[in-house]
Amino acid sequence: MMPSKTRTKGGITQSLSYGAVRGSVVADYNGEHAAVQIKPGRVVICICRMISLPADPLIVRLHPQKGMRELDGGKLAVLGAKMAEATKSDLIPADVSHPDSNTWLVRSQDALPEGEYALMIGAQNMAIFPFTIAAASNDPSGPAAGSH
Repeated sequence: MMPSKTRTKGGITQSLSYGAVRGSVVADYNGEHAAVQIKPGRVVICICRMISLPADPLIVRLHPQKGMRELDGGKLAVLGAKMAEATKSDLIPADVSHPDSNTWLVRSQDALPEGEYALMIGAQNMAIFPFTIAAASNDPSGPAAGSH
């Protein structure tokens, strides 16, 4: 999923300080929740049939906002290039393994509580795979968690 828009935080500070103080990029993703919803617990994501990845995949926390989810990105790359890098506080500790040449397994080190998250392929890739950790619904007419 690509962001619906990107914007800078601290961009004026960066320009006034000639880049000495770095700004950051914020990426907004439409919708309050992701289509993929799973129960709270330890997450294991398999990335298959990829020849290579630019860097290790990451799991990051997204911040719910009115009608959207926000990725508070890290630093701007060079002279205003809009490349997001997840801030350390939003990184979810995860273990990445590479069991064969075309497969990566990403496992959260701990159970994830309810919230909005995303898989990023490398810290500067703003195209994400979002998912929501949601409590199991007691409503038998609704879809089961993880059935999307």
